[in-house]
Amino acid sequence: MKKIVFASVLSIFICTLFMTSALQAQSTFPNTTEGAKQLLEQFLKPGADYKTLTNSLRPTQADFDAFFKETAVQKAYQGYQPPWNAGAIVVKNNPGQTAVILTAATTDELKTATGNASAFPGGYAQVAPHLKSGVTVYRFKFVKPGETLGMAYDGLVYLNNHWVIFPKSWRVLK
Repeated sequence: MKKIVFASVLSIFICTLFMTSALQAQSTFPNTTEGAKQLLEQFLKPGADYKTLTNSLRPTQADFDAFFKETAVQKAYQGYQPPWNAGAIVVKNNPGQTAVILTAATTDELKTATGNASAFPGGYAQVAPHLKSGVTVYRFKFVKPGETLGMAYDGLVYLNNHWVIFPKSWRVLK
């Protein structure tokens, strides 16, 4: 009887430890503009492993379900799998680009062309009707200090307690 109780307590402890570790990993950077900036600054560190950092942003099926309307989920999911599987989606800066410019717009602003929607690529006008309401989408650039042109990316969102990226989503929904 004591062995069973000990094994049960040990199992609960181990499960709690793993769950706590998973939650900490997911919420390292908070769901705020500052959290997005902190996340992106990881890409700017010397020796950054761009592929590993980018792969940590790979959306799960649950993330697709949370971002796209039901009518677009499967098309988006299937459209993103080939580039993710091939390692073709890699977020990185160019030499000398040590600053981040970050712009946010909600999916509702993207749908109505209000707020910061005009700062986003034109393809968002096509994809916005397929996005669920109430999600903040970030567009960002890695730039040289004092400059405004640089490596531009879009589609960074916080879903299901972690950051993911859906770059150029209009391409997979065409």
